[in-house]
Amino acid sequence: MKRMRYDLIIVGGGITGTALLYTLRNYSNIGNILLVEKYSNLSELNSNSKSNSQTLHFGDIESNYSIEKAKETKKASNMLLRYIERLPEDERKSLIEKCQKMLLGVGEEEVAFLKKRLSKEMQELFPKLKYLSKEEIAEVEPNVVKGRKNQEPIGALYSDEGYMVDFGKLSTSFVKHSEDSDKGGLELLLDTEVKAVKKSGEEFVLDTNKGTVSSKAVVFAAGAYSLYFAKMLGYGKNLSTLSVGGSFYYTPNVLRGKVYRVEKGSVPFAAVHGDPDLNFPDRTRFGPTATVSPLLEKGNFNTLLDYIKTAGLSGEAILSLKTILSDKDIRQVMGKNVVYGMPVIGKYEFLQKEARKIIPSLEYRDLKFAEEAGGIRPQVIDTVKRKILMGELKITGDKVIFNMTPSPGATACLQTALEDSIDIAKFLGKDFDEKRFRQDFISED
Repeated sequence: MKRMRYDLIIVGGGITGTALLYTLRNYSNIGNILLVEKYSNLSELNSNSKSNSQTLHFGDIESNYSIEKAKETKKASNMLLRYIERLPEDERKSLIEKCQKMLLGVGEEEVAFLKKRLSKEMQELFPKLKYLSKEEIAEVEPNVVKGRKNQEPIGALYSDEGYMVDFGKLSTSFVKHSEDSDKGGLELLLDTEVKAVKKSGEEFVLDTNKGTVSSKAVVFAAGAYSLYFAKMLGYGKNLSTLSVGGSFYYTPNVLRGKVYRVEKGSVPFAAVHGDPDLNFPDRTRFGPTATVSPLLEKGNFNTLLDYIKTAGLSGEAILSLKTILSDKDIRQVMGKNVVYGMPVIGKYEFLQKEARKIIPSLEYRDLKFAEEAGGIRPQVIDTVKRKILMGELKITGDKVIFNMTPSPGATACLQTALEDSIDIAKFLGKDFDEKRFRQDFISED
């Protein structure tokens, strides 16, 4: 390490942490920033292209979004597009690709929902969003209709304004354009795991596998681990977590664009959808499944104890989990996903109940379990209200911020960075050029 003491330490080299680094380096006068990443590369976990659906969310085909959240999500996604549009052409082409997208309804109830959802307000917000009949779906996504029973009603909300994004490469881009700032004082530490954090006087002291560092302010952008560190510093005592592990199946390329499904009731997990793969154009990815996992990182059993510490074993946490699992929709979805994880029968059940809802002609042999794909999404629980807190969650304390960002966290990375930068500048008594940032990234229309 070049120095031991910093103005700011950012823990986590995924999309949220790197977007914040970029924003502060280019729009503030904050010096001496350290970015700490546990793994040998940026975005090894949830921001990696293998661990998510590579979707830039707008709120138009996300059926569980309210109109208010759709407005916020569209604004955040446009900020990210503005950043990408400013990149050199070769860099831009490597991390984004335009595609069509649709929200598919199967059965009379879902079709009726789609027609109702395409309200006047939604049409004003998304002028290119339109309703497609079965015949119209066949023109843009023929495999969605091919082999489907004639009597099965289907409809879709469709737009040609979709995007596939490699958020891992985007994280690398943020760091690249932070390092080429004309300011000094930036240090990036990979293979550096934060073991513990404490407050000592006016400074935060972080113990890592490479030694001890300290700073005046800290931002934890460490996914499921953010709540773990929050509790270490005495924050989030009323919060617990339910870790949901997502997995995917690959098939040969059968879709021209993204096909989402209508979400079920109060379920906080995304319904299975079909997506082209930006980096592997010869295949389509179906998922994610949603399986409860007592880990903070998928497949890493060394995180089991940390999960227990984060979730807590209090009576309130256990009663909250019991209340959540009493919801019929959540219980049914979780039960199905347990089956999907079983050998042999799991793939068959996934094919029958999920994949064929999108592509009826798929065969058992077409599906291949994506061993390397998927990740952990922390569902944060309020143990006082005994419910899952939907959407992004942030805890802001005394010169410290903890970001826990389920969908659309990656899409909202620059919006989150804007909010955090304003707070950090106040923490440190520094200047953040919010006006210039908004001019660069936020349209006035």
